[in-house]
Amino acid sequence: MEQELLRLVKLARAGDREAFTRLVLSQEGMLSRVAMGILKNPDDAADAVQDAVLEAWQGMEKLRQPRYFKTWLVRILMTKCYHISSLRSKHNHSPLEEALDAGSLPDWDQALDVGNTLRSLRPEDQMILGLFYYDGLSVRDIAKALGISEDSVKQRLHRGRKRFQAAYLEKEELCHEK
Repeated sequence: MEQELLRLVKLARAGDREAFTRLVLSQEGMLSRVAMGILKNPDDAADAVQDAVLEAWQGMEKLRQPRYFKTWLVRILMTKCYHISSLRSKHNHSPLEEALDAGSLPDWDQALDVGNTLRSLRPEDQMILGLFYYDGLSVRDIAKALGISEDSVKQRLHRGRKRFQAAYLEKEELCHEK
């Protein structure tokens, strides 16, 4: 898998559009999760992903080491997300989807409970836990993507896990009280 990723990155850097498309499609889930974790709005998240993919295609020659493609792409995406978020906060509107999500009933299936609990955490926790557990990025890769030290990533993961556990157990207790 890793060798195939490196091969596709090298082809994409040489201008192969099909290889780039395959690369992006292989990262589609991760990109969507990161964007939704930051923006909380499907339309804004889709815009951020689209903008990030375009910038990545136009800047493939700037990628120095093919093995860091995922990290590089996440960093581009995060920049796009924060830009969209800052524009949105200037307009200070609250999308209807966010209001509806806040009042949604929890689903008792464990996988959905985990997802609901993760979404209830702060965006920073969602992102770091998502990158580590869902997307399988290493502490080193997360540190590079976020521009922080590996120790900071470990500390944020530890704190995020604690907050996740507390939120999950709280939801479980509420479930058993009913």
